[in-house]
Amino acid sequence: MFANNKLSNAVRLAVAFGAASSAVFAGTVAAQESTEAKSVERIEVTGSRIKRTDLETSSPILVIDRESIATAGKVSIGDILQQIPAAGAALNTAFNNGGNGSTNMDLRNLGAQRLLVLVNGRRWISALNSTVDLNTIPTSAIERVEVLKDGASALYGSDAIAGVVNIITRKDFEGLELSTYAGENASEGDGRQYTAEMTLGTASEKSGILFNMSHTTQQPIWAGDREVSANGTSSTTLNTRLQVSESTLNAANQATMRSLYTPNAAGRYNLMTLEGTGTDVGLDKFRARNSTTDAYNYAPDNYLVTPQNRNSFYVQGFYDINDNLRFVTDFVFTNRKSAQELAPMPVTLGAAFGAAASRVDIHADNIYNPFGETLYGDASRARAAGYTSYNPYALQRRMVEAGPRNYAQNDTTYRGMVGFEGTIGDTSWAWDAHYIYGQNSADEKTTGLLNLTRINQALGANCTAATNCVPLNLFGGPGTITADMLDYITFDSIASSGSELKDYAFNTNGELFELPAGAVGLAIGLERREEFGFDNPDPLTVTGESSGNQRDATAGGFRLDEAYLELSIPILENLLISPAVRFSDHSSFGNNSTAKVGAEFRPMDDLLVRATWAEGYRAPSLSDLFAGNADSFPSLTDPCNGGPTAATPGCVGVPTTYSQANTQIRITQQSDPNLKPEESESKTLGFVYNPSWLEGAELTVDWYDIQVDNAIARVGAARILNECAADATSPLCSRIDRDVNGNVVDLRNGLENQSSYKVSGIDTYVAYRLPETEYGIFKVSLDAAYTSTNELTTVDGPDERIGRQLGDGGFPRWKGTFNVDWMLGDWDAHFTTRYVHHMNNLYSVDGTYEFYDSIGATTGRFRTDVIPSYVIHDVSVGYSISEYNAKVTLGIENLFAKEPVREFENNDYAPSTNNFSVTEYDVNMDRFVYLRGTIKF
Repeated sequence: MFANNKLSNAVRLAVAFGAASSAVFAGTVAAQESTEAKSVERIEVTGSRIKRTDLETSSPILVIDRESIATAGKVSIGDILQQIPAAGAALNTAFNNGGNGSTNMDLRNLGAQRLLVLVNGRRWISALNSTVDLNTIPTSAIERVEVLKDGASALYGSDAIAGVVNIITRKDFEGLELSTYAGENASEGDGRQYTAEMTLGTASEKSGILFNMSHTTQQPIWAGDREVSANGTSSTTLNTRLQVSESTLNAANQATMRSLYTPNAAGRYNLMTLEGTGTDVGLDKFRARNSTTDAYNYAPDNYLVTPQNRNSFYVQGFYDINDNLRFVTDFVFTNRKSAQELAPMPVTLGAAFGAAASRVDIHADNIYNPFGETLYGDASRARAAGYTSYNPYALQRRMVEAGPRNYAQNDTTYRGMVGFEGTIGDTSWAWDAHYIYGQNSADEKTTGLLNLTRINQALGANCTAATNCVPLNLFGGPGTITADMLDYITFDSIASSGSELKDYAFNTNGELFELPAGAVGLAIGLERREEFGFDNPDPLTVTGESSGNQRDATAGGFRLDEAYLELSIPILENLLISPAVRFSDHSSFGNNSTAKVGAEFRPMDDLLVRATWAEGYRAPSLSDLFAGNADSFPSLTDPCNGGPTAATPGCVGVPTTYSQANTQIRITQQSDPNLKPEESESKTLGFVYNPSWLEGAELTVDWYDIQVDNAIARVGAARILNECAADATSPLCSRIDRDVNGNVVDLRNGLENQSSYKVSGIDTYVAYRLPETEYGIFKVSLDAAYTSTNELTTVDGPDERIGRQLGDGGFPRWKGTFNVDWMLGDWDAHFTTRYVHHMNNLYSVDGTYEFYDSIGATTGRFRTDVIPSYVIHDVSVGYSISEYNAKVTLGIENLFAKEPVREFENNDYAPSTNNFSVTEYDVNMDRFVYLRGTIKF
């Protein structure tokens, strides 16, 4: 057969100074170069369970070797993986609002939960939402990373829809290696990163053990320290903003207010407290609000890059019990302390800001109430007090006296594996069995939150020292909230969450029998996986008394039993077919099966043509199935305003006098234990060309097409309201609760299998290693990803996302990385160019988000344009000190300090957090200079 030819090509292309490649440059391969003709070792390549001599399979694989990791200039393997062209938008440490210190990996923009992460071919522990924090894997313990860009559920089980990331750790390491890294932004002097790593190993013919310890410190970058991200405005400012309707006031107050201010056409005042008011409150201590200048810039209080400290300990070992039986084990412990910081908490009171805020009245007896009469936060209480109609007040104030909100995580992950590997006599058959136990636990402390029950009491009728209550002054300027007031209304939230993994597996593979074209290979295996998770919010969060959204405590788990079979059938000398099937029994949804077929055809030694067809699935995550109910307050328009009409028969029972008073409607986000698995179908077709007439050249082209059906997504609050209004018999009507006045008091927005994704495109990798000259060895390579389709279909219809930037997620049509590598003696250098194609941006116009594709056009206050193409350059130079077995590398990321184009003057009008996408562009926006040193004894 042609297997040895492929191995020869892989060896021939392996460059001594390392580079990412579409071929698998395993360490064992390089060691065999001089003896290749005598013996070829069978190895297991990601994407197949059958050991083989072929390093190229029917599935496209990108490999990042250890040298590439070392020269990448990053300290987290997650950050390195997020830069490959096929990667999509995923969580990283540049997510401040909504981040938690984790770094995930996304492939094809299908979501991190649809990518399986393995370590040494075995499943890694995931979070409650099925994503893996790659920061839990110490980078210095990694030998290489194999990225399978193809569906593989038939081989590896759930989550392998977009592909698989298989992280291979270092093996057969002997000696002591010390490594350190330090870097910072050259101009700003921020974003400092430090690492200190130690690897110790010993190996003999019968046993081996490796210890790895590492420490990483990442210091923050503040959003206010970069021009692009320095502005983000909010209508909740340092001074109190008060909106009150004239008709709700008594005659004396109406007269006084009319003499001082002018209401709008609806008779509503929109006021700000005067600067310097202090405790001297009064009706004359207001002024009219200016919608342009009365804004608060919260960006300087926010992190652009969040800080964290990580400590990891990793150990792995083996012991040969006899010639046919080996004991293997590994264990990792990682602790991460991370934080996010946001601007001080805004106080938003009154029905306009949701059900929780509507509970608060400002009583007439509050000593700081300048009106001397009660301002009601909810119309129903006002009517109970004798009013016939009432428009509740609305109050906003930024609690700057309390300081910024800080979210601090203490996250601990540990995972242990014990197993056996063996062969059966002198046959080709090998087997392995393992047990894995993993646990992740996280405690989060949040400071700067407000207790709404205490605020209600502090603004109430009986708030005195005798009742252990401190009256609250919301009608003074900045600085008038005293320490005693803060102590009474603020609290620190303590929450905890975690997940647990138990995994049992048995695998065996070998040759069944011979066909004229070669041996038929077989791999079979069994696996049981048990997962459990919990989420325990702070008690005040559970009861809804926090200024943050209410969330219930939760716990749950599932069991999954699986069996798989894979065949490798040589039909002809140059044609190999590889079918596989997997059967699953899930405790939540029952039975499931997936299949895959791969084909490899070599019409000549230099050319491999390959294709795959695969089914895939993703089991609902722990949070999908068991997450506790959680509040949210989106802006919605109730179609039942004014009661039922011919077009809204589902509004029967809603009074004709009903008028929606609050644009924000309380909804309850719900999980669903009856969810079914997502299903997918993927296809790939491509070729690998290693021309013998051009030594050192390689070309890989692969087309892919992935369809995901029954994708888990929320029903949609607007859909629930509109469908129920249009049809009184709709089952969605049972999700809505209204009070006697017609107000929506709850809307249950649950998860269901309702959406679909379709992605397709072409990946290209081309590389050429030039002949060695007196000037050294050069290699050039290009890794490019072209996406032709990225379509999300919901109940509202299909939405093509290619060429669009959606906040912190971008969907560029083209992404690419161009590398030039050079080595001469003890010197090496690397130059990398990363490219992101231009994208249409999303802006808000009159509250509606729309896309624009006209460069430079302007419409009123809203700039409409295309985010232009983005090119960034990295460079590094290394010197090996041979006599000391040491190496020093100096590098610069973002060599020309390239900044992304700001979406708008502030992010009121663009949905990204920092006015640019932190997943597509360099967040440093500066030259990041780093120095790495390594020595081995």
